[in-house]
Amino acid sequence: MLKMKRRFGTKELPELSKVKFHQVIQGQQESLEEWADRVLTLATPAFRNLPEQYKREEIVSKFCQGCMDKEAGKHACLQRPKSIQEAIDLVRHHQYITQAVEGNKVPRGRAVNLVSSSNED
Repeated sequence: MLKMKRRFGTKELPELSKVKFHQVIQGQQESLEEWADRVLTLATPAFRNLPEQYKREEIVSKFCQGCMDKEAGKHACLQRPKSIQEAIDLVRHHQYITQAVEGNKVPRGRAVNLVSSSNED
């Protein structure tokens, strides 16, 4: 039975788990909570034999760096959150403040002016 588990078991190699963990990013339709859950799920096999503190730091770092909202993720990462919940709160706070200050404005440097030319001679 043990031989069958080894051969046909669902455990993937730790290296593959780590690659999956490091390459993942937040999906377009994924909420912050869903994103955090996915990071936690991928971290379990990737860091199964490592100290809990290291695992927690990697999880928080990946959550922030993989956020779809890069500015909010960067802001959260710079605050050095101690938990995934603290990171979620920091991202959400940054998004709230940004929305309150900037509203729905087009970011600077991305506006386009339409110039029409007339062929009057």
